[in-house]
Formats: sequence, C-alpha cells, structure tokens
Amino acid sequence: MSNTPASPTSIYKDWLNSNKLSKEERRELKKLSKQQIDVQFANKCLTFGTAGVRGVMGLGTTTMNRFVYANLALAYGKYLLKTNKHRPLKIVVGHDNRYNSDFFSLLVAKALSSLGIIVYLYDKNQLMPTPIISFTIRHLKLSGGIIITASHNPKEYNGFKAYRNTGGQVLDTDARMIEKLMVEPNDIINITIKPKTSLIKTIPFSIINDYFKSAKKALINPNWKCSFKSPIVFSGHHGTTCKLIPELLKKFNVNVAPVKEQCFFNHDFVNSPHPNPEDFAAFNLSIKLANKVNSNICLGVDPDGDRLAIAIKHQGKWQLMTGNEMGIIYTYYLLNKYHQKKQPFVVSTHVSTNLIDKIAKDFNAKVYRTSTGFKWIGDIIEQEYNCKHFIVAFEEAIGALVCPINRDKDSFTASLLALEIANDCAKQNMDFVDLLENKIYPKYGHWFGFTDSFVIKSSNWQQELQSKFKFICNYKSKTFGNLTIKTTCFNKNGNCFEWHLDKWSRIKFRISGTEPKFKIYYNLFGNSQQQLKNTYNDLHSKFKKLLGV
Repeated sequence: MSNTPASPTSIYKDWLNSNKLSKEERRELKKLSKQQIDVQFANKCLTFGTAGVRGVMGLGTTTMNRFVYANLALAYGKYLLKTNKHRPLKIVVGHDNRYNSDFFSLLVAKALSSLGIIVYLYDKNQLMPTPIISFTIRHLKLSGGIIITASHNPKEYNGFKAYRNTGGQVLDTDARMIEKLMVEPNDIINITIKPKTSLIKTIPFSIINDYFKSAKKALINPNWKCSFKSPIVFSGHHGTTCKLIPELLKKFNVNVAPVKEQCFFNHDFVNSPHPNPEDFAAFNLSIKLANKVNSNICLGVDPDGDRLAIAIKHQGKWQLMTGNEMGIIYTYYLLNKYHQKKQPFVVSTHVSTNLIDKIAKDFNAKVYRTSTGFKWIGDIIEQEYNCKHFIVAFEEAIGALVCPINRDKDSFTASLLALEIANDCAKQNMDFVDLLENKIYPKYGHWFGFTDSFVIKSSNWQQELQSKFKFICNYKSKTFGNLTIKTTCFNKNGNCFEWHLDKWSRIKFRISGTEPKFKIYYNLFGNSQQQLKNTYNDLHSKFKKLLGV
C-alpha cells in the first residue's frame, strides 16, 4: 500500500470514486462542505484516548464508519498476534445500544476472523454491558476483547474499546502499537476483509448467570437483604443495563421502580437527552418518579453500563452524590468490614479525593494513584491482587469497581454495595450525606470536592484546550481570590497541573483525552462544609472569568 502523503481533498476524491461505497454513501459525501471534508478526510487516523477510540459517526478517515472500524479491528488483531504466544487466539466482541453498534460488532468479528482469530459474539449478537465484557475475558480465559461503545457520549458518537487478556483495557504502550499497525489514512478505503465465518462462535446468554453468581460471591456481605419499604428508582438511559440491573437487584430483595421512559433499548436516547448520569439533569425523570413513589434513592447508569451515579433525597432536597463522595463512602465502609491478614489496598486517580489517604492510614491500607482512566486502575489491581487484598477502586468522575471479578468500572456490583450501605445507614436513621457529615468528616477532616468540566465548543477544541492549559501552567501570581498558592507542579503521572494550597488542599487542572473539556478538580479542606462550599463557589466564578468559558 502507498505511504505517499495525501491531502484531504485527494483522500475525499478516492472515497467518492471508490466502488466500495453505496449510492447512499456517495450521496452523503457529495453533501459535505469544504470545511467538513478538511476535518473528516484529514491525513491522520483516529487515536486511542482515555478510554479507547471515540468519534462522531460519518464517512471519512477521522469519523467512525465501517472502513475505520475494519482498520482498528485488523490493527488490534495484529497486535494480539504479535504479543501473544498461545494459539489459537480467542476474543469476545460486544456492543451497546448505539446506531450501527450491532453492525460494527459483526464487522469487527469478521475482520478478526480473517486473521485466524477465534471470535465470540454473545447469543444473537445481543448488546452487552462493558463490565460483563471484562468479566467474560477473565471467566473464559480469553486473549482479549472489544466493545463497540462511546460510553456516555451523545448519540452521534460511537467508539472502539479494546481489552487485554486480564480483562483490563489496553494501556498506552499497547495503544501506540495498535496505532502503528493501522494502515495509512489514504489506504483505509482500500481495506479488504476475507472473513473465516467458521471462527465466529457464540457465547450463550447463560454467561449472565455466571456473572451474577460471581458478583454475589465476591461481595463482602453476599447475603444481605434490602429492608427499604419504598422502591429504589433505576434508569439505564436506554442502554445495556435496562433489564439486567433490575434483575440482579431483585435477587437481593430490592424493590425496583424502573423509569419506564428510559428503560428500553433505543439508539436515539429518545427520553435521555443527558445519557451521562454524572450530569444531574440525567436524573430529571428519575426524581419525578421517585417523588411519585415516595423513594429517597435513584440509581442512574450510563449506556454501556460501567458508570453508576446515585441521587438521594436529603432533608427534603435531591442531591447528586459525586464520584469522590461515593469513593470515600465505599472506602470507609469496606475497610471497617475488612478483618483479614493481607494488607488492604485502594486504587484511585491523581485527581480524586485524598481524604481516602487519611482513612486508609487508620487501617494500614495502601492507596495507589494512577493517571485518569480505568485502564491504569485495572492494571494496578492486576499487579497487586495476589499479594494484597483489593478493597475498592474509583474515579472522581463517577464509576467504581468494588470486587475483583473484572478489571473495569462496574455499575452492577457498585449498585449492590451502594444499596447495602444505604440499607445499613437507614437502620441508623442516616443517609449518605449524614454518614459523610456526621461520621466521616468529623473524624478525618471537613472536605469538599468538585469537578468543573468546561466544554469548549469549537472545531479546533484540541488547540484551544492546549492553549488554556498552557495559560494555567504559566500563571505567576501566588494568590487566587482569597487563597494562597504555596507551590505548583506538573504531575507527570497524573498528567495534570497542580496548585498546592496547604498540606492537604489542592486544585488540579487537566484536559480530557476523549472530549472537548477543560477540567478543574477541587480538593479542599477546612473548618466546615458551608465554608468550603462558599470557597468553591467563589473559585468557580473566578476561573470562568479567567479562562473565558
């Protein structure tokens, strides 16, 4: 294949003249503007970000389409062949509820089979949650896996998330190798696949029962039963968990009230304009139902089923629990329940709360910090699991793993643990906020954390993000608002820039690897929750003005 550099216009013309395009695809190409051609047919391939490859669906070298998926799949397959001695190679391919996800998963399976790799699809190519993909790899001792998903991104997006034989996502070294094995952008249109259909096999749906049994065994209290009189409201946001999480919760006597408008599969996310449960607006319909059925707890899960968010009714007002708050609660609860000899360990990211370090010290527990992305967290768990006892792993941007049956975020087991803790709190006339403010903060210090995600609405958002990040790195003043900046540093391991305000308080800055977001992470300690919230509100306003967002 040719390695000659090509302009977007020439690549576009090659596509337009290719006999591999349908009449409909050719019509779609002819509608593109010059600006769209320059963006969609750039002489570059999509690359792996924080969690796989994601992009808007459409024709071109930088969008998600059948030619790009074939390129990704073949490169991933060649990477597996290069890095695995054991034969035959076996992998699983799954998908979420997005447009074309089922078609793309079949295409990926065919591409991998053409390399002599045995590929497993779930029975009838049913959609499957991310945590069960990770579980399947470990449970069946496979060489790797892929899920076609763009997680919580808007409906126009799709993606490609790849795994190693550990059930953890591929790391950056793996990703760079896969990228090098991809064909050049101007040759993507020429990719030909010759599938070996005899190598494409089926995993029966009974794998779900295997997962449920393993999840129950791995919980710290596998026999707890929910005693709430009111139902727990649940939304799967039209995604992969709509039927499965209620099914699992019912095994623990949980009375589930599903948000019917959002608990059926739909690629348009027709009743979920905000499919990311990290966004409080994603709970609008859930709260409406909760008020109707007198519920105090709402569970929200993103479309591919790895991220769980929880909203609770505290003193008559609905409040969304942050990923940091739930991470603190999980750590505190599980360490108090742990009574074995192995040293316990917790894994989180450099931008997550450091209150867990104070809790861990009480229990001689080790805290590991990684870069943002569960691929790094899963890798640490894999390294330390045999010599230490895994407690919990979590990210500030919601999402946790609370038992070691897989190596990616898991909304199923996190839901079970969260409800077990809520059930325990209810017996003491408390909720999650009470647990934090009346038990944890008085003992370990009043803490407040939040993440500002400023969305950059620009076609050149990557450059704009870099410009704003550079501006913060070069900020010279030793004060910001009423705060004193004692030291600053670039955290290479966390890929973030840090302002240290005192021994424990930090403000950290990072740009997203998969989305047009400039992120500011607040980790503040003080004398009271109200004082800390006031400090945050002041900082939030000042940063908006400083960054022009």
